[in-house]
Formats: sequence, structure tokens, C-alpha cells
Amino acid sequence: MQRVRTAKEEARIPGARQAQEYASAVHEAYKAGDYRKRAELGATNASDAISVIDRAIPTAGVDAPTLVAWRATLLLDSGKPRDAYAEYHRSFEMGPNEIAGKALIEAYGQQNRPDLVGPVCAKTVPVLHNDDDKLAMIATCRKNMNALSPEGEMAWMSPELVTWYQAENERRLGAQVEANNARIERQKQEQHVVRDMEQCAANCKREGLYCQNRCRHDNACENRCVEINHACLDRCESEAHDKLGR
Repeated sequence: MQRVRTAKEEARIPGARQAQEYASAVHEAYKAGDYRKRAELGATNASDAISVIDRAIPTAGVDAPTLVAWRATLLLDSGKPRDAYAEYHRSFEMGPNEIAGKALIEAYGQQNRPDLVGPVCAKTVPVLHNDDDKLAMIATCRKNMNALSPEGEMAWMSPELVTWYQAENERRLGAQVEANNARIERQKQEQHVVRDMEQCAANCKREGLYCQNRCRHDNACENRCVEINHACLDRCESEAHDKLGR
């Protein structure tokens, strides 16, 4: 709710960035349940955020479709699904974007309309610039195709996209294997260092006992033996830390 208040204050400048931040803040408040017992406040904030979006759209340029998608999201939060999905459609027709695309893909998936899921997916994935976002959207698309086979799930993908998808998955799998191998090697090294430290400590203990046995109940001598033993143990630990790079 503090984020909502801050975003509302900043939305006095009705820019695309401010409008999206205000809409996002209100949406997150809905998701967090902040309006569950304050429905009237939620409706007021959503309506106000939509008004800011409406003022921002005429000058938003390429960001206009995304703002309309946020408008749809707030309508959905407000319990107006018919109006919301009309706006998602309008947003996507203005220009494919992640928010509207994902909403439509999931809605069509629920209706078991792979004939509609595919075209939306084919237009949505290429506009995403982040590889993680692309992979996540492809996963959403494959799920909502409701197909039996991988070929059916990926029927909407262009040859170029399939090539990129397979190469990226292969690259990530290879990186994961390398990281796992490196982790195993680190564990082996750590286990070896720990064994060396334990052996070193055992030697310190043995030498300490020899030292004390030679003291023949001389307290000063025995105290020196204890100090020597502590120094020996500290050296063992220090060498282990150096080998582990700590």
C-alpha cells in the first residue's frame, strides 16, 4: 500500500512510466490481498490508475499497447473480465506485447483453442528481448496448446524460432552440466582439504601429548605445550582456509 501511495503521488506526471508503475502497484496490492477487506478502496485506486493510463496513452507511442494491457489487468482485478479481455484484444491488436499475449494465451488454453493460442504465441515471442522471458513464454505456449506430442506443442513455432530454441536449451544444458561438474570437483577438493586438516590436527594432538609427557608434571612446561598445540591447530586451520580460498 505504501508503494501504491508513492506511485499515485508520482503519477501526477502522467507519463507512460509513471502510469505503468501506478498500475503495477495497484495490481500487486490486489494480489497481496490488501483490498480483500477494502473493496471500495481497491475499486477507487484501480479507477484512478486507469484514468492515469488513459491520460498517458495519447503520448505513449510504442508503449501504448502495453499501457492498454495494464488497463485490462486492472479491469480484471476489479472483477470485470468481459471488459478486461476486450481490452487485452485491443492491446494486442495495437501491437503484440507480453502482458496481453500471456493473458490471451492462457485464456485460449482454458477454452482448448490451440488454433487461437498458436497465432498469439507466434506474434508474442519475437517481441520479447530477454532470453529468459522468451523461454518462459514458449513454455506457457506449449502448455496451453494442450497437445499430446512435443511436435503439437511447437506447431506454431517458425523454423528459425525452433532452431534458436533448441540451441538455447542445448547451451543452457551444457552450462548446467559444466556447473554441476565444477560443483562436484569443488566438493572433492573441499573433502580432501578437510581430511588433510583432520590429519594435521591429529598430528598436533599427538605432538602435544608427547610434549606434555616430557614435562613430568611441570606446570609451566605443560602450559607451553598447550600453547604450542593451539598454535599448531591454528596453522592447520589457516592452511585449510588458504587452500579453499577463504
